[in-house]
Amino acid sequence: MIYKNIAQIFICLTFIFCLSQGNAQGKPENKQPNIIFIMADDLGYSDIGCYGGEISTPSLDKMAEEGVRFPNTFNAGMCVISRSALLTGTWWPRAGYGAQNGENIAQKLKKEGYRTGLIGKWHLDGKPNDKGFDYFFGFLGGFSSYTRGGKDYRVNNTKFNDFGDDFYSTDAFSEQAIQFVKSSSQTNKHPFFLYLSYQSPHNPLQASKEDIMKYRGSYLKGWQSIRERRIKKQKQIGIINDDVLLPDYPMNLPEWDSLTEAQKDLEDLRMSVYAAMVERMDTGIGKLLKTLKTTGQDQNTLIVFLSDNGTDSFSVMDSVLLKRGLLPGDEGSNYQLGTGWAYASVSPLRLYKISQHSGGVRTGAIVRWPAGVANSNSIRKENLNLVDFMPTFLELAQSSKHVVTNQNLAGQSLVPLLKGETWQRQSPMYFQFMDNRAIRTNKWSLIEVDGNGWELYNVEKDPLETQDLSDKYKSRLAHLEAKWLDWWKTESGNESYQAESTSTSPHYKAQGDRGSGEPYIPSAMPDRLKGKYAIN
Repeated sequence: MIYKNIAQIFICLTFIFCLSQGNAQGKPENKQPNIIFIMADDLGYSDIGCYGGEISTPSLDKMAEEGVRFPNTFNAGMCVISRSALLTGTWWPRAGYGAQNGENIAQKLKKEGYRTGLIGKWHLDGKPNDKGFDYFFGFLGGFSSYTRGGKDYRVNNTKFNDFGDDFYSTDAFSEQAIQFVKSSSQTNKHPFFLYLSYQSPHNPLQASKEDIMKYRGSYLKGWQSIRERRIKKQKQIGIINDDVLLPDYPMNLPEWDSLTEAQKDLEDLRMSVYAAMVERMDTGIGKLLKTLKTTGQDQNTLIVFLSDNGTDSFSVMDSVLLKRGLLPGDEGSNYQLGTGWAYASVSPLRLYKISQHSGGVRTGAIVRWPAGVANSNSIRKENLNLVDFMPTFLELAQSSKHVVTNQNLAGQSLVPLLKGETWQRQSPMYFQFMDNRAIRTNKWSLIEVDGNGWELYNVEKDPLETQDLSDKYKSRLAHLEAKWLDWWKTESGNESYQAESTSTSPHYKAQGDRGSGEPYIPSAMPDRLKGKYAIN
């Protein structure tokens, strides 16, 4: 990546480095780890190789080999509320939509002597530099063009518009992260916290033609075949058990063999662009890992990687874009992945982004920390949640007193897990977004999609939530429902629960996979456009 005004970037980096030295309160010689939290955006559960995917992700796969995989890590199912829960360590109704309330991780870690940086997508209330981050490069909103940037790009509080012909936001974020890490290596006196918030692979689906063509044609086998192959690999890896009950095929999704050749062609292109975007993010992460090693910061840097929610199953702009002559991958387009590939992307789970079923709220996490993680290349299946990272980071920053006294934190420290010790979730996990909600204990899941009523699952016997027991265990359902409602009243301050229907939103549609969901009708490749990304 070559910036037109690269001097501006280094001036800003120098400024925040000096600022961090003035703010740092840590001891000159300490063992506090550097912390890098990498969040992908709308990445599916099985997209990366170490979770079953066929997309080339050697850097993340290497991270898994050198670290620990946590396949039962839960988020909040949607960009803003996941980030609100992560940064505040509280359930999103208490944090407020956009993390409006309470101190965040950056603000707390600064008190422990950490230099703090945010690179990438913000999508929260206020501005990062006013919220505890010494340095910010990225955009303030929910999404932006990968190649053209946008009006809400900032370097700290200064507008950034230096988008050259070779600008690609994923590369820019990776390079900025590398510069942040390099500037930190100039001193070993103070640790850093870096929140690397990629937009990839959130819409718009955009990548270079060269990267797209690596995958073009490889998805003509269809989403059913891809899902089957991923599940087979997941069983081999140990992500899921061989005898696990698998969800039924979604009633609102046509079978691949029923599509026309033109529909298959456009769907193959759609997934090829998505795969190219994921691979490009992995390449940047690989460069960041290499930088940590060359600067001598590798051993004592804790890295967490996960996704903010499940895959985007919508495709609301297809007809408009096709009329304009735009295809997935094109500059100026804004395609989403759609229900078919979302079904493959979340393998082996049910449902997608905004749903509080596992496909929407479960992510495959990776934690790497050579100096602190026991049992590398292992898989731990305990139920984790985004709210657990705040108490974990505070404990590692030698602030255990804050963990004990701050009763507003919803999670519990994961440090015992990192050490290879026993750990168990002590309280339920709670979920809500629009007309989707859930409560999960170590044994039960009570979930609702599209306001259609509760579904109850025994996740000890049925971890993929396939067999609804709501009619069989009505007293259990009532008990869990009461706990959920008490949580909602306490956390939101509302005396009752009133669902907001997805049917009123221009962005979302009903997703129910058992007859209530909006049917997915794949778009077809127009004859006039099929030469753009022609399969050789």
